[in-house]
Amino acid sequence: MMKTNVLVSRLAYSLAMTLPMVSVAAQNKVTEFKSVFTSTDVPRVFSGVAVIAKGNDITFSYTSASQSASSDSAAPAFTLQTPFVIASLSKQMTAALVMREVDQGRVDLDAPISQYLNYLKGRWDAVITVRQLLNHLSGIVAMNKPLKTAPGDVFAYSNTGYNLLGELVATTSGKDYETLASDMFAYCGMDNTNPSSNTNNALRYHEKLPGELVAMTKDLPASSAPSAGIISTAEDLVAWNQCLHNSDLISAQSHVQMVTKAATRKHRWGELGYGFGLQLSDKTAMQEWSHSGYVLGYISTLSYYPRSDTSMILLENISWYPKDMTRVFYYHDQLRSQLLQ
Repeated sequence: MMKTNVLVSRLAYSLAMTLPMVSVAAQNKVTEFKSVFTSTDVPRVFSGVAVIAKGNDITFSYTSASQSASSDSAAPAFTLQTPFVIASLSKQMTAALVMREVDQGRVDLDAPISQYLNYLKGRWDAVITVRQLLNHLSGIVAMNKPLKTAPGDVFAYSNTGYNLLGELVATTSGKDYETLASDMFAYCGMDNTNPSSNTNNALRYHEKLPGELVAMTKDLPASSAPSAGIISTAEDLVAWNQCLHNSDLISAQSHVQMVTKAATRKHRWGELGYGFGLQLSDKTAMQEWSHSGYVLGYISTLSYYPRSDTSMILLENISWYPKDMTRVFYYHDQLRSQLLQ
């Protein structure tokens, strides 16, 4: 009994000495994260929301003061519930809808897409499979253009391919895409996420030339929702990472296929693998599943680190001058670098 008491006492002392050190370390990390956004030696301003979360718990957040690109004092402030069009982050959500159809036995990944979308029969002089749409190996550039590459050959990013996947799941499920997606978001507890237009979205701007911002008012067409048009919030995207990667939203087998490298893409982070709507990297100290997005008026990044159950989300309401993607995603890449340390 005496030995047990001594062990308990030593453990209690050890914890008492360690916890303050952990607290200081955590505080130092928060300070480092914040410095990404408060430094004066930067190529542009930050305009949006940034979040880091451990599981469902947000451990760091930063919001710029106003949604307005001018000095409009009446403009709303950013919050973690501010809706943004999340651009190509939409693709992993569409991919999850496809995998839910696979789990129901209604979709075969290796079947021709024309098996589900009859109007595509004879459209291209090649067989394109559902799997090839998911991992950007279809070669599709646009509906009215020839294939860029032979299906299955090389990675060729295709918004059209993901919009076709939106049509495909609507056909196989018997429900329209908006209903399917809304049902999935409700299942995930994402109350402020939807695939349709939202008049409460963050104000939006586009940088036509460096330093020249114009306000944006035109919405993306509804047909673009599966590839780039879903609306969400920083808070809901934390829930999304948990739902996709740590719940029974899709089967374990389907999840493995989503996060398995099927293609390779060149990226400013280096060469990345690509699964189904997700970029994959094992070259960093932490395994990373990610994506970024760019549409007129909004840019976004969503990363998940499965080994530590950590999420990183950045949403901005300005689509910066697109000829310099290092500048466009400056804060996204800087926060990622701090996190990976």
